Amino acid sequence: MPRINALPHDALRILAADQDGVVRRKQLHDLGISDDVVRARLSNGRWQLPARGVVVLHNGPTTELQRRWIAVLANPAAALAGITAAQQYGLQGFDDGQLHLLVPHRYRAQQLEGVRIHESRRFDPSDVHPARSIPTVRSERALIDAASWTPWPRKACAILAAGVQQGLTTAERLRPELAAASRARHHRLLDHVLADIQGGADSFAEIDLGRLARLAHIPPPRRQVFRIDRAGRRRWLDADFDGFSAEIDGAVHLKPLTYWDDMERQNDLIIVTGKPMLRFATVAIRLLPEVVIAQLAAGHARFGHA
Repeated sequence: MPRINALPHDALRILAADQDGVVRRKQLHDLGISDDVVRARLSNGRWQLPARGVVVLHNGPTTELQRRWIAVLANPAAALAGITAAQQYGLQGFDDGQLHLLVPHRYRAQQLEGVRIHESRRFDPSDVHPARSIPTVRSERALIDAASWTPWPRKACAILAAGVQQGLTTAERLRPELAAASRARHHRLLDHVLADIQGGADSFAEIDLGRLARLAHIPPPRRQVFRIDRAGRRRWLDADFDGFSAEIDGAVHLKPLTYWDDMERQNDLIIVTGKPMLRFATVAIRLLPEVVIAQLAAGHARFGHA
């Protein structure tokens, strides 16, 4: 973006700084900048008109944030939503290449390339975060909408898990938002995911293990339970089913030194607790769920409750 101090007067420089160099033509008019001046700057290529009624106050490529401003200024009743809004709060790892906007039901939105418009009957001004300069729905609404808008159940679960893990919000704050979205896609699954997160699941694999336990018709595990080993150190269990425990091994556990440490840790836990331990690779949870379900059911049948 060109230097803001190159703009005509102070009020416009302040507006440009607030909106990352993107303004509505009406805002220019309200500042006393005539249509003749605007047309002249557009015709000589100093400014751009990327959408009806929206002006970019430079002639270079637009940034991602500027494209978001273009979308919301072209649709004054809209707010950034879904994955786009979640990214504004710092969510990492779920970019789908689209810019998502939420608008009221039957709102006549201006269609823009790369912008996905979502209509909602329950979109209310209270859904928009009051402290964000660019109109953005609150983080809880953003995450629940993002999860329900994806057709893939696993991705929906991962979005909620990541939102909590990355510090955007908490499972407790997501629950009322999910309840309000009673007709959302994956609603029942997302409700289970939030229960798993509240129960202490620290990873998506742990959430998957809880889901597979339900399919095995056994009680859900207690998460991240610690035990004191023979040396007096705290040892954490991924999942405790009372009669037996379960550990989840990611790719890092395949490294020799890590694997040896894990064996020592497992041996200490079995000696101290007297409980058998099942171990599952994350890849098995994802690719061979029927095997995991069968082993969980068999473990429960064999070892029952302590």
